[in-house]
Amino acid sequence: MFILCRFALLEDRTLGRLWVDGKECWTVERPWLDNAPNISCIPAGLYKMERRDSPKFGPNVWEVCDVPGRSHILFHAGNRASDLQGCIAPGVGLRQDLSGVGSSKVALEIIEKVTEGIDKTEILIVEQELTANVFAEYKKGLNDALQQEQESAPEEDEAEA
Repeated sequence: MFILCRFALLEDRTLGRLWVDGKECWTVERPWLDNAPNISCIPAGLYKMERRDSPKFGPNVWEVCDVPGRSHILFHAGNRASDLQGCIAPGVGLRQDLSGVGSSKVALEIIEKVTEGIDKTEILIVEQELTANVFAEYKKGLNDALQQEQESAPEEDEAEA
């Protein structure tokens, strides 16, 4: 089962955390615009998922099925909401400016490995929106963590010595 917890429903994008069989990654989607096809994320809820062959994204792409008023909701590579038309793009991490996700193809490879041999499953999409203040603190925490990581990493010149 896939579990997607959306935590940031912003004007231009929706960010979330995705868990698939114990593996965790991030997601980016279009913003909520009343479930309008091609420009909105889908409503929160429990949905069936099936693998499909996509002319654009290739074989064995996960599709979210039975979304009222919508079709072709795929999991595929993308880094920003503007890369999507109502679909969901996973990523290994969030972009530093929180504009989307990074390493989307790697995240898809991870999902593929943990769902190998599975053709049907479900996805539970829930929303736990952060307030603007909490989101600002969350972003500050991410930036602080990235800065600490960069400061603690050995310099390349030192590593070669």
